[in-house]
Amino acid sequence: MSTVGIIANPAAGKDIRRLVAHGRVVSNQEKSNILRRVFAGIVSTGAERILIMPDHSGLGRPAAKDVAEKIILEYVDMPVADHQGGSTNAAKAMVDEGVDCIVTLGGDGTNRVVAKGCGEIPLVPISTGTNNVFPSNTEGTLAGIAAGFVANGGLQRNEVCRRSKRIDIHIDGHHRDDALVDAAVSSQMFVGARAVWDTKTLHTIFLTRAEPASIGLSSIGSRLAPISVDDKCGLYMRLDGEPDASATTVTAPIAPGTVEDVSITQWRKIAPGEKIEVDIHPGTIALDGEREVELLPTQEVCVSLSMDGPWVVDVPSAMRLVSRKI
Repeated sequence: MSTVGIIANPAAGKDIRRLVAHGRVVSNQEKSNILRRVFAGIVSTGAERILIMPDHSGLGRPAAKDVAEKIILEYVDMPVADHQGGSTNAAKAMVDEGVDCIVTLGGDGTNRVVAKGCGEIPLVPISTGTNNVFPSNTEGTLAGIAAGFVANGGLQRNEVCRRSKRIDIHIDGHHRDDALVDAAVSSQMFVGARAVWDTKTLHTIFLTRAEPASIGLSSIGSRLAPISVDDKCGLYMRLDGEPDASATTVTAPIAPGTVEDVSITQWRKIAPGEKIEVDIHPGTIALDGEREVELLPTQEVCVSLSMDGPWVVDVPSAMRLVSRKI
């Protein structure tokens, strides 16, 4: 049965960066409206089922009501998602339930936790978060159409999907966590409010991509060496320590409405599989904009670039192919 999964994060775009930058707030009503458009797009493709992650805000209820007589609607059998681990569990459950594609609403952080559970299932990420390098500002109707055609076999993964990169964090020889866009090592000792907004606390930044039109930490790297999602390399930047010949200062939009000068003492491209030691203890590592990993003095920590991130549907490419097939 052709199935599209829906994972919408009601907390995306509502963190502390709303207070320290001029970032937009995407209301739950707007997220529900986006889902109504997504569901309409899915139904138009003839896909047979929509599987929804339950959330405490009921974001999918209006959309489900719209299409109740047109498609099978089911909710993942799990506790209502009220923390980021819920999105990972929902993605794993959807894989077990045989979904063919997953639409996500959120930012880089939302997609990071979904990617932990989605395996080889392609994602259609719609931007509703704060850091939005990984998800695109995709119109919900088009996202639904693309997801529906991937689900029903009208579009093949090798036709319309790209494989993303990933940054892996290893502690004492074991994989601990990962990021889809950026991993930033901070001198701050505690996770605290999680969100990163002060570059003065940063020691090192690792990037999978550095595109000039992006915002956030990846925009810093784009001023040094633009790297696209398809380039088989990443970027390493050190913001403290002794400068070498490549030391420089760049001006970059590190957050919505915030453009700052950032001094880079060392930087270079990194290859897939190359391991780089993290030599600051204690501290924390922020993954896609949120501090997640606390570093203890006795730990051995290293970071590497992987080419085995999640598959992502290229919606413009999908729509071009759809237009030829209809």
